[in-house]
Amino acid sequence: MPLSPASTVSFSTADGLHLFSRTWMPETEPRGHLVLVHGYAEHSGRYEALASDLTEAGYAVHTYDQRGYGRSEGRRAYVRSFDLYLDDLDRFLTLVRRDVPEAPLFLMGHSMGGTVVALYALERSPQRHRIRGVILSSPALASDLAPMLQRVSALIGRLLPCLPTIRLDLSALSRDPAVEAAVRSDPLFYRGRLRARTGAEIVRAMRRIQEGAPRFTLPLLLFHGTADRLSAPQGSRRFYARIASEDKVLVLFEGFYHETLNEPQRLYVLATLLEWLAEHTGTAAPTAAQT
Repeated sequence: MPLSPASTVSFSTADGLHLFSRTWMPETEPRGHLVLVHGYAEHSGRYEALASDLTEAGYAVHTYDQRGYGRSEGRRAYVRSFDLYLDDLDRFLTLVRRDVPEAPLFLMGHSMGGTVVALYALERSPQRHRIRGVILSSPALASDLAPMLQRVSALIGRLLPCLPTIRLDLSALSRDPAVEAAVRSDPLFYRGRLRARTGAEIVRAMRRIQEGAPRFTLPLLLFHGTADRLSAPQGSRRFYARIASEDKVLVLFEGFYHETLNEPQRLYVLATLLEWLAEHTGTAAPTAAQT
């Protein structure tokens, strides 16, 4: 069944930016609602294929372009404080909960979006929005830079916040060459270099997550490719081992690159996601082939 067009709207942040958001709804009453946070450099439009799969399976998908990305306002790929991402997510969750006050609600984040979601779950009282569970897709959680490098990163981020540093290796996104080709032709995908302050804030956020991991108690599905060169899978392993959640699942997809849901064998990942959602909504899981 073709994906129905998303409903789109802009919402305001606490500091006055307008962020672009979109929602895809299934044809029938949703089994649950998924709030999705995209990763570094990308935007919510890249999740249309996943939204098609999820709505076909009966789930609503709510997502937005983070500040500085896609159609949202803000300096491109720059953030002066990672906490602004958490503020934006909290505001978006409030809007979603206003529309669906009682439905099962899940949080999902990919890559840097996984960093946002994990830190939000640790530091922002997600029980206020009655979050049913968290899904982390290839999250950026490996804060294993040497202490000296961490200090240098923080110093440069303060002194030269917009300094361009490393460039994202687009060939590391997926083993499917069509994925890289699509990104290179996507005008909304940020292809500039990582800004120093943004990089320093990401490193700091990863450190906060690993330090706070024992306080994480929500149900968790965490999946990562073992050949991911953009966010190291050992960060996911360490986080998973240290969290307090009794309801937790870690799936490592052998040989998969960073975007597991855009890999040639993506149906394995999709099946894992649908099965977990079904278990946590009390509904029967459709097979990935059915979607």
